Amino acid sequence: LILPHKHVPHTELLDLEPLPTVVLENEGYERIYSFTHFNPIQTQTLFTAYHTDANILLGAPTGSGKTVVAELAMLRLFNAQPKGKVVYIGPLKALVRERIKDWRQRFQNILKRRVVELTGDYTPDIRTLNMADIVCTTPEKWDGISRNWQNRGYVKQVGLVVIDEIHLLGDERGPILEVIVSRMRYISSQTDSAIRFVGLSTALANARDLADWLGINEMGLFNFRPSVRPVPLEVHIAGFSGKHYCP
Repeated sequence: LILPHKHVPHTELLDLEPLPTVVLENEGYERIYSFTHFNPIQTQTLFTAYHTDANILLGAPTGSGKTVVAELAMLRLFNAQPKGKVVYIGPLKALVRERIKDWRQRFQNILKRRVVELTGDYTPDIRTLNMADIVCTTPEKWDGISRNWQNRGYVKQVGLVVIDEIHLLGDERGPILEVIVSRMRYISSQTDSAIRFVGLSTALANARDLADWLGINEMGLFNFRPSVRPVPLEVHIAGFSGKHYCP
């Protein structure tokens, strides 16, 4: 009989002094942010994201600033591997385009890091992909592109994979994400080039299981409670009699 491991299901939000953006020690990096201090979740995760190469799984409510944590990991890559590429995988084309619009204004215009879209509606040429620093794509598109990785040099240059809404792993598109993670790990082993994974999600019930699969240790696992929100949210549950009230 194998019993489940005992572990704390959620990460406690520590009462820390908010860190200012000057801790990045780079004027260009400071300029991409419109705020002067990181919020509590960003402050607690900053050291792991910006000062280590550990894989990260961040579970936190919507609007809590998870994208900034992924950006800190991106800045870490640009510091350690100036020629390394970032792959951002979003579940929907609308979400991918939202990231592209935001990052082109900040990363491309300020840091001169080229942001490229790779979706079913738009496939850039090889030259553009080779010159790209940040590739924003969907699971299906990156799955197709990375299959022939031996003949695609830009795939072998990837140093960071950011998977947004990774809790959709249990959805019908979950197997595609599984294949992508497995393939990128295989590419890393074949090229002797480390690839870092950052997974962003809402608060998870089985965070430890997902972290083990992604190769994440205690340092990189952050699973905050759903109640940890910048704006408090009240939840009310109402019951209704009847058989067909649920769609």
